[in-house]
Amino acid sequence: MFTIWKDELFKMASKKIIWLGLFLLALFLSWRLFAERKNYSVTIDGHNFYGQEAIDRDRALTAGYAGIFTEQSVQNIYEDFGFYYHDLEKDEYIGNFCNNFITRRMTNYNMVDEPSYENVSFLEGEAWEQNVAPLLNGTFVFDYTYGWDDLKEVYSMITVMAMFILLIILISPVFSEEYSLKTANILLTTKRGRRSGIWLKAAAALFLVMIIYSVFTAYLWLIYGIVYGTQGLNASPVFIGITHVGYYPATVLGFFLFSFALGLAGLVLLTSITLLISAVCRNAFFAVILSLAVFFVPYAWMNVLSWMLAPLIGRSLVNAVSHVMISMPFYLPVNWGFALTVRQIAAHLGIAFVAGVCCMGGMYWCYCNYQG
Repeated sequence: MFTIWKDELFKMASKKIIWLGLFLLALFLSWRLFAERKNYSVTIDGHNFYGQEAIDRDRALTAGYAGIFTEQSVQNIYEDFGFYYHDLEKDEYIGNFCNNFITRRMTNYNMVDEPSYENVSFLEGEAWEQNVAPLLNGTFVFDYTYGWDDLKEVYSMITVMAMFILLIILISPVFSEEYSLKTANILLTTKRGRRSGIWLKAAAALFLVMIIYSVFTAYLWLIYGIVYGTQGLNASPVFIGITHVGYYPATVLGFFLFSFALGLAGLVLLTSITLLISAVCRNAFFAVILSLAVFFVPYAWMNVLSWMLAPLIGRSLVNAVSHVMISMPFYLPVNWGFALTVRQIAAHLGIAFVAGVCCMGGMYWCYCNYQG
């Protein structure tokens, strides 16, 4: 019994192109991070600092303003440092993490064509009440979160998607390759090959992809911790761009654990869908293509098809299908970006669970009843 699981694990792990892809992805992300560190700058007491020294000084400076974020916090930062701005003569950005944050989030900085120190001012009236006041209600903890903000974008928008694509290529031949090699008929003549062997193959695939996902995530968190330290993990997620509407964890650390869990749920569903397609397809290459196509269907639906079909099938049905699509592997890892309530997130996880069980059942039935 263990032999089937081990052999399947070794068969998948022998695909060198997957390891090369993961290595290149890790290399690119590492290069990007350390290039970002090299270009990092901060201005303190009229002096500019660069690289790791700038990051360390910016972290130490921000620690003096860490804590519950209030209007007084904003006032203190503004009185001490003024606004963050671009010095055209030196072609350098002047400021630090603290005044960079209040300038970009609380002023008209993004509304003027060429922002300078003279033409930047705090938002007023309705713009202030809608965009700034919610951050100053005395419930959010401020701290240095520059690196964690960058990691959020890199991890959610680049790393998880790239890993999912590589893992689809890894596991899609699990059953389809046996059809191509004409070994499925032989395996299905054995008792375990028709019963427990099928589940052992699925378990090996699931085990391997979860290990890869977890190790790669740990590596990414580690290198960001080396560069930016652990400061800011207790800050509120709103300071890394997470909306305060809907459910969100109380801390940045909680957000990343939550994001990891959503990614893991999406990965389990992705594995189930891909194994079903592998059990259906008679050709390994076609199984890869079809699995990738199915993976991107939710993106096509949310950005193109839903708008085209809304006049034909009605907005209610479009919304219902959209909830299903957001429960699929492409969007499930980034459910936190849709400003959903706890109930809605639970519903999406429930849809993903039902879909995963159905796919696993379909995988077993298709492979068990294969007639070569």
